Amino acid sequence: MNMFTRKTKVWILVELIFAAGVWLLILLTPEQAEEREQTAAPEEDNRLPAPAVVPVPEASPAPYGLVNIRHIHPAVCIDLKYASTDNFTGKTLYDNWDACLQKDVAEMLSAAGSYLRTVRPDLRLLIYDAARPLSVQRRMWEHVRDTPYSRYVAHPERTGLHNYGAAVDLTLSDSLQTPLDMGTDFDYFGEAAGINREDELVARGILTARQAANRQLLRKVMLHAGFRTISGEWWHFNACTLSEAKERYPLIK
Repeated sequence: MNMFTRKTKVWILVELIFAAGVWLLILLTPEQAEEREQTAAPEEDNRLPAPAVVPVPEASPAPYGLVNIRHIHPAVCIDLKYASTDNFTGKTLYDNWDACLQKDVAEMLSAAGSYLRTVRPDLRLLIYDAARPLSVQRRMWEHVRDTPYSRYVAHPERTGLHNYGAAVDLTLSDSLQTPLDMGTDFDYFGEAAGINREDELVARGILTARQAANRQLLRKVMLHAGFRTISGEWWHFNACTLSEAKERYPLIK
């Protein structure tokens, strides 16, 4: 009986050793090892990279929900004309005011800067004006009221897209912020600033083909980002309609 018991124990021990060897071989099979490694890998390893986020400034928010656009994108530069005398009034109209837009409009502008880097990495967007207080709008209006140029400036009682931080005036420049030739200066009051008949203006010798091409590139970049043009000013772009701006944003006073 003791001999049978010893044989039984030896047999059981042999079976256990054999079973352990089989499991060890399974665990060391390359296909099984790879499958276990994949199963244990973090889920993020199989995900596509997250889409690029359009940067907008978060620090030091401006009044009326505006954000400063001075550092939103490396392809966006600032030359705020109404903060100097280099504008149609010949006066400094901005005191302690910087280039600002509503946050979603700033995101559109940043997207335009990103697109410009893909089509012309040697160029920059050069901002001339953005959000504009209504108090400044009144001073502009006083300068042109009762003149043929009054149609170029929004009446302060009606307000304009600039007064809600939903419009931007800009041009293209090289890396040294030297503006490209657009055929007229910023805030030029006359037909040469219009965009609807540029081919005719070229044919008449008012614009050159290069000047028209520069304007077309600016429009291509801004329209790609969702902005809208106006017929009389090659530099002016709206983010939405005036009625939409009045619903979405506060009036900047």
